[in-house]
Amino acid sequence: MAEYRFITRWRVSAPQQAVWDILNDVIRYPEWWPCYKRCHHLTPGVTGVGSASEYVVRGPLPYDVCYRVEVTYYDPPREAAFRAAGDLVGDGRMVYEPDRDGTLVTIYWNVRTSGLWLNLLGPVLRWLFVWNHNTIMRKGEQGLIRRLRDQASQGVNTPGPREGLTGPEPLRKEKVPEGEGTSSTT
Repeated sequence: MAEYRFITRWRVSAPQQAVWDILNDVIRYPEWWPCYKRCHHLTPGVTGVGSASEYVVRGPLPYDVCYRVEVTYYDPPREAAFRAAGDLVGDGRMVYEPDRDGTLVTIYWNVRTSGLWLNLLGPVLRWLFVWNHNTIMRKGEQGLIRRLRDQASQGVNTPGPREGLTGPEPLRKEKVPEGEGTSSTT
């Protein structure tokens, strides 16, 4: 299996709670993140640890990536962690921090591909798959900024924290060097 480790940073001029609310309303991703083609709750009524969703994502390359995510840690509005299965297998987390006049979102995504052709082509086309991922993430950042701007101009209040949120002990915090680009991979 081809392995990928991505760290993506988004700096947005919006309150941490507003950013958290949008990014944790995953069923609405297709409304503002053009690469998300379908999102489906697998555990209706469950929010936080144990909630699961299924996604179909397509970047500029002509293939869909289908995967399932289950939330493993939930600490609103600071951090959410999850594990993935399907075309992508691994784990990730999203960390939200105050940043000057807004919020810094750091997305850690450590996955392996499980599809035969992605694994066969991975050694030769790794650079292309990384570019595809980075493009998807850039479109997500642009869509999030538009969504926040639209909500602010319409005077829409984002929903507050959801009920029934629980989580295990916090994940180990990794120190990540400053000065990296919007998206990087190792």
